[in-house]
Amino acid sequence: NNPDLTDAQKEVRAENTFLLALDGDVDFQPEAIIKVVDLMKRNPSVGAACGRIHPTGGGYMQWYQKFEYAIGHWLQKATEHMMGCVLCSPGCFSLFRAKAVMADNVMRTYTTVANQPKHFVQYDQGEDRWLC
Repeated sequence: NNPDLTDAQKEVRAENTFLLALDGDVDFQPEAIIKVVDLMKRNPSVGAACGRIHPTGGGYMQWYQKFEYAIGHWLQKATEHMMGCVLCSPGCFSLFRAKAVMADNVMRTYTTVANQPKHFVQYDQGEDRWLC
């Protein structure tokens, strides 16, 4: 918290500061981050974006991962778009806008104790799904 910054300067910094979340075993190309940052810079209302992961290797585990990731991106993300509510931005490769994560309503929403059935799906999927 820099007291020398004006409110406008703080706003610009929060708008243009991004947090990258990666799994430890993700081997990514720098162009992937550039594409996701460019997407978020083109649309300031986007608070988080995730990249699509392509498992490498072979065998049954890799086949299962490909299936699981395909379902997550093709089915779940399309459903979330239609609902207007993102249930999860996976930590394996996600970029978050600092302004979105710092917003009072986001912190208040995702620290709420689930007390309705839909809250368990929306806010309480497990520790790797929490935004805070």
